[in-house]
Amino acid sequence: MAAVIAVAVSLVECGELWEGASVDLDAELLRVKDIVRARGVFPQGWFSGGGEHFRGVDLPDDATVLARLLPMMLSVVEPVEGALLEKAPEVLRQAGWGQIAWMALSWPAVPELDLGPEHSRTGVQACFGIDANHEPAPGHTVYVHVRPGEDERAQHLARQIGHDVIGPAEHGW
Repeated sequence: MAAVIAVAVSLVECGELWEGASVDLDAELLRVKDIVRARGVFPQGWFSGGGEHFRGVDLPDDATVLARLLPMMLSVVEPVEGALLEKAPEVLRQAGWGQIAWMALSWPAVPELDLGPEHSRTGVQACFGIDANHEPAPGHTVYVHVRPGEDERAQHLARQIGHDVIGPAEHGW
């Protein structure tokens, strides 16, 4: 998991983060003990399940009530400079699935590939147990989001961090 997060962070560093950029964590929690652990790690995160939404600090303490809300989704948005990346693995290890995403990002121009800078279809997504569209998938994958038809940009970014693109282009968020 740490290696996947490190690859994602390296890709983010290839771009330029916008002022006020954030990193998002989403995770599916399947057991009461995982909800309780996640609340301890992200007390200001949003928890939703059973049609109800709570800040972590406002979650019921009663395990029976929490069980009726399963599965629960955890959503956390923190500044990029925050501690989310250090805290996320504790939650993701027990989650049914999860993702960490950076979206306020610009890709630089790549003149040798005749690609200008890109500001609108950009991002990096580290997925755990799902693909870029939240469909179940084995293992962990890092997705780099580029404008459709600019597969060369994705390959260029991967090479910048010493990796290769390992799969075909997919339609993501």
